[in-house]
Amino acid sequence: MEQKTNAGTRIGSMLLDHIAMTFIAMFFFIPGIISGFSSAFEINHDQSDIDIFGGLSYVGLFGFALYFCKDCINGRSFAKRALKLQVVENKSGNSASPIRCFVRNIFCILWPIEVIVTLASPSRRIGDLVAGTRVVPFNPELAQPKVNYSQIGLSIILAYGLIVLTMLPFEGIKSKIESDRVAYIESSINEASANETEQLFADSLGAYLTADVRIYDKIEKNKDLKYISVILRLKENYIDNVDDYEKIKSSTLPLLITKFPEKTFVGQIKYVFQQPGSIQTKTLPLDWREKESER
Repeated sequence: MEQKTNAGTRIGSMLLDHIAMTFIAMFFFIPGIISGFSSAFEINHDQSDIDIFGGLSYVGLFGFALYFCKDCINGRSFAKRALKLQVVENKSGNSASPIRCFVRNIFCILWPIEVIVTLASPSRRIGDLVAGTRVVPFNPELAQPKVNYSQIGLSIILAYGLIVLTMLPFEGIKSKIESDRVAYIESSINEASANETEQLFADSLGAYLTADVRIYDKIEKNKDLKYISVILRLKENYIDNVDDYEKIKSSTLPLLITKFPEKTFVGQIKYVFQQPGSIQTKTLPLDWREKESER
């Protein structure tokens, strides 16, 4: 007579698998974490952007793909091997194929519901009902099939593809953000004007900040407009408090406009307050083109 699993063992297996697979998945995010940390305290003239999904994030998502394929080797994940459990096909009782294991683990995203179902039915949670599998105590006397590496590879590809598809809406958001960026003409950089603007800030507000200015005389869609990027490194924190921020903004923006009148340029001002181990920034976009088009 086949032994049945109990709810305690199954919940323990789910918890151990989650810890182990999350730990493995995090290894794939290490390159992105290191890259992000190394640039966390760098302030440059790049236009404000949100890196929702791209670059090294694609590597990190591979780790989550493995999460969905954790049982693909003979129906036994790390936790199931430790607790002597196995995923088998419900009808035949044979070791579940990698594809079936992948399908059942998709439903891990519904983990609160899956936990409740497991408490009521330790052998078969929702993923098992869909994939046609169940979890049983491992029987070492039963012959195990050879590892099907082709199906394991296919399962990983399917899992990765599924994750990428779920991220596509965020890619759309990122594309919208990037489409709002101003494309300036690199060869039109005007260092002399930038130096003059920096000196203007130094003469007027040098006691409160230092300015780093970059100016391009032309942008691609409207060559009559300049592109101006200003980084203002504050000597005190005028960013956290709304009133303080409004005061520093009311001092800096009009000063810039005295040299470059409204509607003659687009760009941004980055306010930066930096201390050892921490940095705060706030970006003020400067673009009158949209306002003009609405009239």
